[in-house]
Amino acid sequence: MKLLPLVMALAISAPQNANAQQDWRNVDWGDFIIRVGGSYIHPDDESTSLKFRVLQHWDLYNTTWKIDTAKAWQIAGVWRPAEYWGVELMHIDGADYDVDLDYFTGTPGRETIGLGNFKASSTLAFVNWYMLDANCLGRPYIGAGINYTDFYDVDLNREFNDFLVDSGLATGRAEFNLGHSWDWAVQAGIDFRFSADSPLQLNASVLYFLSDTDARVTFPTELGHNRLYAQFDYDPWIVNLGVGFKF
Repeated sequence: MKLLPLVMALAISAPQNANAQQDWRNVDWGDFIIRVGGSYIHPDDESTSLKFRVLQHWDLYNTTWKIDTAKAWQIAGVWRPAEYWGVELMHIDGADYDVDLDYFTGTPGRETIGLGNFKASSTLAFVNWYMLDANCLGRPYIGAGINYTDFYDVDLNREFNDFLVDSGLATGRAEFNLGHSWDWAVQAGIDFRFSADSPLQLNASVLYFLSDTDARVTFPTELGHNRLYAQFDYDPWIVNLGVGFKF
């Protein structure tokens, strides 16, 4: 019988305790931002010359890669669970490059030959620190993270393939291959809104990340196959401009 008052007390207090627990729908999860925009990409293109594993072909001895800048599109998602901290996932795609070899000596009167072309996409994850509080219309930030870069649609220039055949190195069509890379990334940027209650934001940021991969030109020979290779350092500087919507 002594247990009856205790059971009744627990039964009465249970609804009160349940009401005291906060509904997950009322929890402040922070800010969510979806952003789209464009990217201007300036690759490093400081690469070693194409060479054999043991011996160097004379016409390729001092060659260096020459790659122009590119434009691409980018999309990003940002979650700010705390006032001064956030995480960001970004994807940049659509960068298309033509690669030339400078200081090439295989064609009289010319110092450049087309090597090939490729496209690049990069997926980046950042942890960002915001320097000003949430009431500021402009919120600068810096971030650090990692990137995964994939090189695809790689194709060898016909002019370079003709050089391999005419010089007696190859007996047929060669293949140009690039891989992928994982490495570090950093960024600095600013989010700007025109009023305190506006969900629209403008964003500008500058990124730099490390990315290197092995470049290979594989070609058939009378005895089978042979290969030229180089260490390609992509390592781009990127300027992003975008428009975001805050939820």
